[in-house]
Amino acid sequence: MRVERLDVTRSVTVDDARAPRSRWSLRRIAPVLPALLLAVIAVGFRYTADFGLAYQGGIEAWTSGHPQRLLTWTATPFFALVMALTSRAAPLELPVRIFMAIDLVVWAVLLSVVWTRLSDKVRAGWWWATLAAAAVFAPAVSTIFWLQPNLIVFALALGGFALVGRRNRSAGFLIGLSIALKPIVVLLPLALLLRRQTRAAGAWSVVAAALLTVAGLGFLAWRAADVAVLNPFDYLAGFLSKGRGPIAACVVENYSPVAVLCRLGLAPSVGITLAVGMVIVVIGWLLLRDLPMTKVTRWQVFAASCLLSGMLGPIDWASYGILMAPLFLVLAYEFWRESAPPPFWIGLGLAYLLAELVWDPLESLAQAPVAVVVVSYSAGQFSQYVVLLLWIRWRQIQSRAGWST
Repeated sequence: MRVERLDVTRSVTVDDARAPRSRWSLRRIAPVLPALLLAVIAVGFRYTADFGLAYQGGIEAWTSGHPQRLLTWTATPFFALVMALTSRAAPLELPVRIFMAIDLVVWAVLLSVVWTRLSDKVRAGWWWATLAAAAVFAPAVSTIFWLQPNLIVFALALGGFALVGRRNRSAGFLIGLSIALKPIVVLLPLALLLRRQTRAAGAWSVVAAALLTVAGLGFLAWRAADVAVLNPFDYLAGFLSKGRGPIAACVVENYSPVAVLCRLGLAPSVGITLAVGMVIVVIGWLLLRDLPMTKVTRWQVFAASCLLSGMLGPIDWASYGILMAPLFLVLAYEFWRESAPPPFWIGLGLAYLLAELVWDPLESLAQAPVAVVVVSYSAGQFSQYVVLLLWIRWRQIQSRAGWST
């Protein structure tokens, strides 16, 4: 006997639904365990990583209003405001510990919320397998130990998208805040603007991001005592120039298509960056324009927006691979639900394994051979392209068969 569900083709058995209380208690606890394990590992580390660089940018933002003078500063005006206030609040050692704790809490909450929602929709084996894959997802672990805000801004965007259609203003604010802090999901508002049902949330997200950015620029102009700092195009030009600079342009750690072209011999320029960006936007429009907004397929909009946003600009560090996570999960769910042929599972596994190759900064701290690190970065960059092509092929099959609801 099976329990029928409207939103899944494969049903969860009655036995699964009547699982012992201890089993469900374990499922509630399990998503939190990876973050607890990482917390134990993190206790022994004494370094500031990328948060330290951002902290220095905050000091420069407060002192001169020009954080972009620092070679390592590639962040937004609003993030400059946040880090400037942070630098005034406490010496580096305290906020870096707090930030690590916040990152770990966000990671635990993400795993807990997502897999709790999945617990009554899928079989136990699928649930445990995907949770295990997420728990050791290298880009997420890397972003935590690099002390980057990627998980935080990703969680804000995810929370905002979950509210779309119910609380559009709140959804727009969360997405806009995410973009103002770090625009790694910058294409999400555009994807929302494509559809009448989500256009309000998309518009609110653009307004929120713009207002927060203006607030950041206003703060920098105040600290610089120069109204010219309010010009957002000058700030953007500075960011694009950093993408062409020595810290990002052709380095193997940069997975951006612009950086890939640079490594192939095509020197980066504003024209190339804009051309690549246009191609990415067009690809996104072609893939999403006819996608129906059902309970299942709407998450493809979020997943595709995340993946393509990472490819858009001149900088796409390996740790930005967390933006692939939604598409990995969506495809794994749909492949299970629709009994996808083995080649699709093989392709998904290949993309995941490629994403798992890079464990920096842990592998560098463990003094892994330089050749191993370079090879892992060189191969790992193809993960995003494999999963994108796999999704495109799956879209073709689904569109022919008719979309599932």
